[in-house]
Amino acid sequence: MNFRDFPAFRDLTAEQFQRFLSSCQSGTISADRTIIHQGKPGSHIFFLSSGQVRITLNTDLGERELNVLSAPTILGEISFFSGELSSANVTTATDVSAIAIGFNTLRARLYGGDAACAIVTLHLASTIAERAAHMTQKVVDFYGHQAEIQNTTHNLFGEWSFL
Repeated sequence: MNFRDFPAFRDLTAEQFQRFLSSCQSGTISADRTIIHQGKPGSHIFFLSSGQVRITLNTDLGERELNVLSAPTILGEISFFSGELSSANVTTATDVSAIAIGFNTLRARLYGGDAACAIVTLHLASTIAERAAHMTQKVVDFYGHQAEIQNTTHNLFGEWSFL
């Protein structure tokens, strides 16, 4: 995927896109490199155009893999908006092609009135809102099935108790 094809950049003019890129670092990140550390403050938003990353969680039982994401994907945007510590580790599973913009750089450009950064930030916020709405719908669907699950359990086991 070409970086220009990311939805976050869809409304940028060619000149705005080039200005945005001028604030970014770009290149290849080698495999097995942790780019986001659980429990640490985030520092960059990563736009991955190729490769894969592993999302892992440090638990009392050791490291647990939550997911493997393939490009195109964006990482670090939640920490940018929330200011919270990173909730998981992100490690490159393969070499990845990426551009990254530092949180401080993005904020400075936003406060300076940079239209390109404002457009990208708006698209990132919109994507997060869409994800939140999708997750909310999954929770609603789950709770909608609770009565059905309870009825099925009652029909299967009647008054039995395993406690």
